[in-house]
Amino acid sequence: MKFGKQKLIGFSLLVILALTLSACGGGADEAPTPTPVDPNLIAAQAIATFSMSLTQTAFANPTVTPTFTPFPTNTTAATFAALGTNTSAAPVNTCDVSAFGNWETVPDGTVMAPGQVFDKVWRLQNAGTCTWTATYKAVFTGTGNGPMGAAATVIGKVVKPGETIDITVKFTAPTAPGEYTSWWKLQNDKGEFFGTPFSVVIKVVGAPAATATETATPTATP
Repeated sequence: MKFGKQKLIGFSLLVILALTLSACGGGADEAPTPTPVDPNLIAAQAIATFSMSLTQTAFANPTVTPTFTPFPTNTTAATFAALGTNTSAAPVNTCDVSAFGNWETVPDGTVMAPGQVFDKVWRLQNAGTCTWTATYKAVFTGTGNGPMGAAATVIGKVVKPGETIDITVKFTAPTAPGEYTSWWKLQNDKGEFFGTPFSVVIKVVGAPAATATETATPTATP
């Protein structure tokens, strides 16, 4: 605690005055000398008076304890909106759908002579909800060992949902020996491929024939 400069000066003067009075005596022609006072007692009284003054000052000006207001605490947890999830599935084409009819000619691995001409027949079912027009086609998909001389072939018949059709495509075996595969698929009037792909797989054996001859096409079993 800091005291005022004036209070310190006053206290000092009070102590000096007390000491001076105690040291000085009266003259012969003066009034009777008062009873000597103990200088220590005067100093003690002065100190007590000064202490009381300090106490009163302290009560008049109480010490203020600084207070600090803490920063507010954010108790709200941050929330983030989840990114939107695309749950929509790709649209399914239920119009043009095909399925195998469990019958075909020229089973996979059939041996052919080099350059031999033959017919491959697939039985397919309309498993969709739309009617196939007579101008729907069987078209080479571009995969395998090539079309083997065959061209896109129209089905030539209207096929309603649930009905089946036998599609015939004419092929020519390659002249070099080996195994060959050609993949095909149906195509609607919009030029869109649809359904399950179907294939022909043959094995060419022997020397090339001088003139290719067409083999008899097996009769389809109803």
